[in-house]
Formats: sequence, structure tokens, C-alpha cells
Amino acid sequence: MARAVAILDQFSFDRPELSLTEISNGIGLSKSTTHRLLATLEAADMVECDRATGRYRLGLKAFRLGSIVAKSMEVVKQADPLLRALAEETSESTFLVVAEGNQALCLRRFDGNQQVRVLILEPGRHSPFNCGAAQRVLLAHLEDGHWEEVVAHHVVRMTQYSLVTREELERDRREIRELGYAVSWEDVALHACALGAPVRDASGRVAAAVSISGIVQRFSPERLPLLIRKIMELGDALSRRLGYLAEETTPVERHY
Repeated sequence: MARAVAILDQFSFDRPELSLTEISNGIGLSKSTTHRLLATLEAADMVECDRATGRYRLGLKAFRLGSIVAKSMEVVKQADPLLRALAEETSESTFLVVAEGNQALCLRRFDGNQQVRVLILEPGRHSPFNCGAAQRVLLAHLEDGHWEEVVAHHVVRMTQYSLVTREELERDRREIRELGYAVSWEDVALHACALGAPVRDASGRVAAAVSISGIVQRFSPERLPLLIRKIMELGDALSRRLGYLAEETTPVERHY
């Protein structure tokens, strides 16, 4: 793995194409070993070889991964001040979560001043799509084929309140799309509650989700409508920063 990464590190804006000799010299390995590593990377679409010149360049998968990183960095840059401000205003924890493969990935977390916190969702940690408010927002907006794959093979029961059956997840998908937000009642951890809202990019695609989380006692029926409005406003504000031009969404009344 380290040697493969070393090969990818040889490419740059100034040197987008390299010969076998240049790569082997750059990583300090023999041409035969370097050629075998390049063949493996080529099979994975991480590099491609121009057969006419014998020179290598980064492949389509490397380009796609780079694009994902660039987009994630922009989302994080725009989200940080909004997430931090809401955490300070409400004293709860706020999160930014994106889809990665068949799981959700937490990118950012900001904690308020509450001493009791939910520590399951941390930056860099993956979690199942079917548990948690932000995660279920992402699941609800996956393309049909991807949604089917997740529901069929990647559902996890974290507590007795986790939604795991196809019927439960279909109903949840419809409700989240209708309401514009998700509510997580103890489906990730007992005594923990969270609210999630979608974040759309300039094309209207749901590119991320934001959430606010704390213990259930602080998400009382009296306070819940305010917190729902706050997380939806955050999702709308972040969407506008990413170029989405739709009007702000209005929470649909629902009793819990």
C-alpha cells in the first residue's frame, strides 16, 4: 500500500505524465517491481498508460476521488461557522455527514457546553445509513438502486429502536422527503436524540446532511419545534452557500 501511494505521489500539476523510468527512480524501486505496482494500479483505474508513448498518468478513479475530496473540503469550509454557531446557541452537538459507499461518514462535529454528550458520531468515523438523523436523511435521498443495495445488505440494528425492515425504511424515506427533516429517537444510542436536515449542492442533489444531537430530556416537546427549525435553517443556509437557489423550506407540523 505504501509503495502504491508513493507512485501516486510522483504525479503533480507540473508532471502529469511520467515514464516507467521516472517513476522507478522517484520511488527508489527497480523497474520490474515498479511495473508490477503500476499494473495493479492500472487494473484499479488509479493510473492509465498511453500505449503509444509508454507514459503513465492518473486514472479516472483517482480523478473521481480527488473531486470528492475537493467537494468535501468546500462543504466543510462553508459548514464550519454555521455548525459552530448553532452548537454555541443551543448548547448541543452539531454534525456534518456525507455518504461514502454504503455508509455515512462524519466530517465535522462541534459540541456545545453541555456536560453530557453523545460520543458515538465522531469526525472520520463511519456509521450505518439506517441509524441516526443525518444518516437517515442521506439514505432517504440515495438513488433508487443504491437505496436498494443498502437496505438489502447494509442495515444494522444499534438499539431496539433502530429502523431495520424494508417497510420501516420505506416509510421513513417517504416521511423525510415530505417533512424535509429526520428525527432520531434513541435509534443510535439509548437516551440520545438527533434532528437532521439535507444539504443540497448547485444541481439540487443532496450532497451532505447536518444534524443536532443531545440527550432526549433536552429535546422536549416544547423545545423540539425550535430545534427542527434551527437545523432546517442551517441546512438551507449551507445549501445556498453551495449554490443551491431554492427558497428556504418550512417545517411541516408533526407531533411526537
